[in-house]
Amino acid sequence: MSNLAFATPLRAPAEEQHPRHIEIVSSRAQRRARPRAVYAVVAVAGLFVLFIAQLLLSIVVSDGAYRIAALQTSQRDLGREQQALSEQLDMLSSPQNLATQAESLGMVLSNTNPVFLRLADGAILGTAAAADAGESVITGSAGSLVPNSLLGGVPLVTATPTVDPAAAADAAAAAAAAGAAATAGQAAAGAPATAPTPGSVPSNPTTLPSPVTR
Repeated sequence: MSNLAFATPLRAPAEEQHPRHIEIVSSRAQRRARPRAVYAVVAVAGLFVLFIAQLLLSIVVSDGAYRIAALQTSQRDLGREQQALSEQLDMLSSPQNLATQAESLGMVLSNTNPVFLRLADGAILGTAAAADAGESVITGSAGSLVPNSLLGGVPLVTATPTVDPAAAADAAAAAAAAGAAATAGQAAAGAPATAPTPGSVPSNPTTLPSPVTR
């Protein structure tokens, strides 16, 4: 019999590992091909700016359209008003209205006794006669003008009433006497006398009133 010794195997020591600090980086071409977040942000911001600009432009255009429509409406109304005023002016300047207004002021149209003046020797042909207000017919079958139906509501101009010179002089004298009496009463009471105010100047259709100077 033999005696064999059994020996346990020993483990070999592990090799000490020395990791290398090396990182795998992308190449320059790969970095250029890789999309960046900045580009996306710029694109989104550009789209937002374009949207805001389009919105503001549409608001300005719509506001201008409303303003143009309002101006066109105002122009149309002013055109209608101008047309109405032009028609009214034509109606007031018609021969019928002028003749009627002249007749209301006292002018008389007389065609019954026409009188002619011959320039060769200055002779008067015809018999002159005073015109009568009752014979003045402007429109109608006996008149020289066709009646204008549009002149129905046009008011007639009336002549200003003439003032009697004698009555005006009496009124001025009475006013002067009243002023003198008031001045005398104030002087008797010890109050300072005031200059009398001039009375009203009588109006005469043949003369022009002159201002009172001191």
